[in-house]
Amino acid sequence: MKTKNLLTGIVIGTAVLFSACTIQEDNIGDITINQGGSGGDTSGTEILEGEIKENLTLKSSEVYELRGGVSVVDGVTLTIEPGTKIIGGNTGGVFAYLAIEQGAKIIAEGTAAQPIVFTSNKSTPNPGDWGGLLLAGKAPINRGTTATTEVANLTYGGTDPADDSGILRYVRLEYTGGKINADSEYNGLSLYGVGSGTTLEYIQAFNGNDDGIEFFGGTVNLKYAVVTGAADDSFDWTDGWVGNGQFWIVQQSTREGDHGIEGDNLKSNNAATPFSNPTLSNITLIGAEDGDGKNEAILFRRGTKVSIYNMIIKGFSKGVELNDSQTFTNLNNNELTIRNSIIDNSTSFELSAGTATVDLADFATFNNYSKDPSGTDVPSAFEISGFRGTYSYTTAVDGVDNFDPSTLGAFFDAANYAGALQESDTWTSDWTRQ
Repeated sequence: MKTKNLLTGIVIGTAVLFSACTIQEDNIGDITINQGGSGGDTSGTEILEGEIKENLTLKSSEVYELRGGVSVVDGVTLTIEPGTKIIGGNTGGVFAYLAIEQGAKIIAEGTAAQPIVFTSNKSTPNPGDWGGLLLAGKAPINRGTTATTEVANLTYGGTDPADDSGILRYVRLEYTGGKINADSEYNGLSLYGVGSGTTLEYIQAFNGNDDGIEFFGGTVNLKYAVVTGAADDSFDWTDGWVGNGQFWIVQQSTREGDHGIEGDNLKSNNAATPFSNPTLSNITLIGAEDGDGKNEAILFRRGTKVSIYNMIIKGFSKGVELNDSQTFTNLNNNELTIRNSIIDNSTSFELSAGTATVDLADFATFNNYSKDPSGTDVPSAFEISGFRGTYSYTTAVDGVDNFDPSTLGAFFDAANYAGALQESDTWTSDWTRQ
């Protein structure tokens, strides 16, 4: 069919409310589980501290508080029931976090009606109130066979691309990003060498103080993801991530924000292998001006490769920027591509003159609508308004089809339209918050 499919609506529901119930005292391995009592914010909760060395299930009938670093060790599975609430904060200068170590698993399968929520322990929460959720796997990275995380001192990486760290489905991570020092902050969800045997679907990072979701190498895939109000980059990758992604939404806030996507290979060696080289489709990036006039939708640098299809960018000061010679080499070798997308910014592509021999604004080759002088302008009927976005694109484009990502492999659903949502889509309903 020779028409452009339409993206006309985003519907977001409100979060499910949770309540705490009677507390039990227990001890699982080196982890202590006891009744909270440090004031109104944590009374009636069960406190989790230390290492989890035996299989443990967190019940939806309770509220749990993470104290300091809580780690699930090799060989152990942490199961979290739908509707469970886990809170965290900062105790004596130590931010709470939950880490799934190499060889451990988390099985956190919520539902749209009963998402699993990690949030602040404060009655008036703010970004950076606690750390975040970290998964460390045994899939390949490019900074050595293994490496150590910049926070929590976890080993990650290895030689098993199909490594399985468990399941995250319908999980919301709120007010993450505790700042340790000028160089180290927690992300909402950090994925260190996580393998493709892991399932990541329906995940929201909400109002974090650093990145929303970041990949440090590995092969894991991510489908149905929303990052709202990240103070730094919404999605980020480095260390040779080679997974797939589909149906991602970025929603910046006017509070603070950097890139919708920041993609790196490796800072110390831009040509390190395996190259970061994800394949992404059906991406919506909605920017918001935070006062500095510098927000970019995407920054690709340090030698990353990538293939993106069916993307929408709107509301950023700039569109897509490339840095570093290896990144441009990848562009010129057609190993960094953006296709069938709408980049609606005054500067759509920032490519150094004389360095790029491939023009992503060339509509005949890439089918990208852009405002670049060499490009085909975005039709005037295309609009986005509102924090989540209300979309309309009503002009049929004769002779041009959107790309069908199902041709890329079994991971991808058929979705030959721009952006993460169509008018009839409801996958963001109920479990996300604004």
